[in-house]
Amino acid sequence: MRVLSADLWEPAPGQILTWDVTPSAGSAPVPAVPTYNQRNHLLGAAAGEPSVWITAAFDVDGPVAPGALEAAFRDLVAAHPGLRVEAVRRPAPEDVALVRHDADGLRWRRHDGPVTRTVGDTREHLVERLVRRCAPFGYPAFLPAAISRPDRSTVVLGMDHLHTDAWSTTVVVDELAARYAERAGARLGGAARRGSAGTAAGQDGAEATAIVPDPSALGQPEVGPVLLDASDPGPHGPVPDPGPHGPAPGDAPGPAFVAPDDPRLAAWHGFLRERGWALPTFPLPLGVPEGERAPQRTVVRPLADAATADAVAARARAAGASTSAAVLVTLAGAVADLGGPGVLHTLLPVHTRADDAARRSVGWHTTTVPLRVDPGVGPAGAPARAWARPAHTARHDADTALAATAKALRAARELAAVPLEQVVGTLPSPLRFPRTDIFQVSYLDYRRLPGHAASAGRGAHHVSAATRADDLQVWVSRTDDGIAVRARMPRTPEAVTTVDAVLDRWSERLTGLAG
Repeated sequence: MRVLSADLWEPAPGQILTWDVTPSAGSAPVPAVPTYNQRNHLLGAAAGEPSVWITAAFDVDGPVAPGALEAAFRDLVAAHPGLRVEAVRRPAPEDVALVRHDADGLRWRRHDGPVTRTVGDTREHLVERLVRRCAPFGYPAFLPAAISRPDRSTVVLGMDHLHTDAWSTTVVVDELAARYAERAGARLGGAARRGSAGTAAGQDGAEATAIVPDPSALGQPEVGPVLLDASDPGPHGPVPDPGPHGPAPGDAPGPAFVAPDDPRLAAWHGFLRERGWALPTFPLPLGVPEGERAPQRTVVRPLADAATADAVAARARAAGASTSAAVLVTLAGAVADLGGPGVLHTLLPVHTRADDAARRSVGWHTTTVPLRVDPGVGPAGAPARAWARPAHTARHDADTALAATAKALRAARELAAVPLEQVVGTLPSPLRFPRTDIFQVSYLDYRRLPGHAASAGRGAHHVSAATRADDLQVWVSRTDDGIAVRARMPRTPEAVTTVDAVLDRWSERLTGLAG
């Protein structure tokens, strides 16, 4: 799975197909309970925050068989309740809700769009539709689409964060690919099913659906879902989490409250008290004035090749730690090396998938936990002296820091059992948001997720929206190719200089750990 943002996406041109999905007039949705992350996301959207969407994309051989692909999309939506929830706004401030539709009450309509000629035109066309369609209020907040070509085509399902997380994109790719192959009577990666000569999107034997011209080709706007009432902007919630993962959205409100004297709740409070009740921010300069945001810059780059990643994993295991602990401690060391604090404070998204059934679910199944990472380098300015010490001493210190980070990581994950609404609701002082974004580090080992073995042959992509930023957020991916990072930051000269230096030093520290 390649993880990137829309500004770096390079979809090859072809004929673009999209689908509208609308509930039938006589269909009555049932109430559903939003999770805490979903509620915060909806309040942000109601206050005017830009659309936050995630797209799953993968390739298939030959031109798209539209009927087969539509059937695969239908099957996927029917199988996953999280893709059938609709966000609605009520008249009262801070009042947002979810309802869930029945799959049999959904009406599908295909648009045969333009044939694009360049990567830029293709990206612009798709991103414009993703922004418009993958907005959380109304139904659906997803866009089924495809780019059909004579030789190899791309299947796209863009979803507002309401419907999905990073883990879910792997499930979507795996299931859509299998369902489409079954429906089209073809095997992905094998002999392609060919349409009529010169036709980018060939018809197949599946049941036909209503087909209308792409409204953009007619200069008319697509008709979106009606928003139910209007809502005043609500307060910004904590930890808007973009990355991986429990019950399907709308099926359960999340974990039960813990006892008021639970030490895990006290640990959350202690983390925030230490920060003056403020959420973490990246501690190095990014060049964004307080209260402002800048256009997003995205960097996608490797941190370690496969051999180095394997060596880092072995070193971590020997210290009683995991690869994720090694990634975190080397990041903290890189920040300290460049003048940052001796202990790095961040938030860590963690999945809440508890069993095999949850592993195959599609939805926003994450919570967020606080983490302190001590790389053992002391105050700013000490790292250079520390690295000059004898090799056996430096190795011992690195192993000690690894073990300490592993312990901190295990303790942090225990805090996932504390509902975030309980954390915020029990604070003795108001939670502060120094920036709109929150400094967070996500780690996901794609080798353990559904469909990994086939993802490279499918050209699988996770593509996120590119918006505006005022802080650093990073997503680390472990695959067969090694360890890679996608970093999101403000596009300012200072942020470019700072973050590029951190990424360079981070990679150097990982390589050093492997040695």
